Amino acid sequence: MRILFCIPLLGCGGAEILVANIAIQLTKKGHIVKIVCFEDYHETWSNFPNKQLLLNSVEVEVINDSVAFSLFRKTKIRNNDFVRVIKEFKPDIIHSHLFLAEIFSRTEIFANAKYFSHGHDNMIQLRKPNIKSIFKKSILVNLWERKWLLAKYKECNNQFIAISKDVKNYLTSELPSFKDKIHYLPNAINTKSFHFDRDYVKSNVPFHIVSIANLVPKKNHVMLISILETLVNRGFNVTIDVYGFGPLMSELKLKTIERGLEKRLTFHGNVGEIPEKLKKADLYVHPAWYEPFGLVLLEAMASGLPVVSLDGIGNRELIENNKNGFMISQDSPVDEFVEKIIYFIENNSERERMGRYARNFAENYSIEAYVEKLINIYNEN
Repeated sequence: MRILFCIPLLGCGGAEILVANIAIQLTKKGHIVKIVCFEDYHETWSNFPNKQLLLNSVEVEVINDSVAFSLFRKTKIRNNDFVRVIKEFKPDIIHSHLFLAEIFSRTEIFANAKYFSHGHDNMIQLRKPNIKSIFKKSILVNLWERKWLLAKYKECNNQFIAISKDVKNYLTSELPSFKDKIHYLPNAINTKSFHFDRDYVKSNVPFHIVSIANLVPKKNHVMLISILETLVNRGFNVTIDVYGFGPLMSELKLKTIERGLEKRLTFHGNVGEIPEKLKKADLYVHPAWYEPFGLVLLEAMASGLPVVSLDGIGNRELIENNKNGFMISQDSPVDEFVEKIIYFIENNSERERMGRYARNFAENYSIEAYVEKLINIYNEN
């Protein structure tokens, strides 16, 4: 098959890394893959994992098209580059990722291609109208885009990939007329990248925690600061390394300094070699109050780490309490999160038991098995 992946840009976000892993695996199976981006590379591209392998496996092209929606004027579409790509590449599959790519890739429908939309999260632009819609211009624009896009979905017999049960439920609720075209396919990782021997006999001193997430409000790093402050006040020797890029970097660093934790909590920004960072950790902690799925949780588990995570809704299918870690309800006090961390600090045998279970659990989400299922969805629809 000739498969065209459409994505806004390439950087170190979870969706982008997943697309790269899928593309590489598809080429290993003899398929021809191309990736089209509608914006230039993100500044985190320099640390993209397996970047050279990706570029050696597939063609990546950044194109310069545009779509401008207006409530009172005709929608303006410039899609010459995209049309050219289609005519040159002649894809059997056009598979879009994230909302901007949904718009760009549906500006013109090509009869010989099958269309797939990847639901990486609950795209607010697909939300059905309600009474509040008439009071906000931004929501009205979303509704205009939604109406336009749903007509395109119908025209191309669009199929949808849902990365979690939560995303599937959302798509089914917001797009009821497409409910039979929504396919549940949980995300996957390259588990082999995280395979190494881990010594559970003795933990680091200080006990070392890692958390990986973009520095945006929904990832809830403020709670992470409170967790560390509570642990230190209770006499535990703990450090936390946070890896991720985002607009809250300066604010979070300032809060860390204000609480006197700057020597124990470090915000590193975007970095490479994440498997190596996980290898040096004793525990993975994830305080996000919303998580469409949680690829980083699987990466931590694949490295042999148990996980303590806030209930982010989409990640519920990844945490088996007291087996591969603990999930904390959103209405729980910080102390409950802290107690679970202390449990692992004080019980190396439990950290090993759950870490080994976590590693085996992550194998259920290998990219190799994922791509086999994806190919079946392509062929059957």
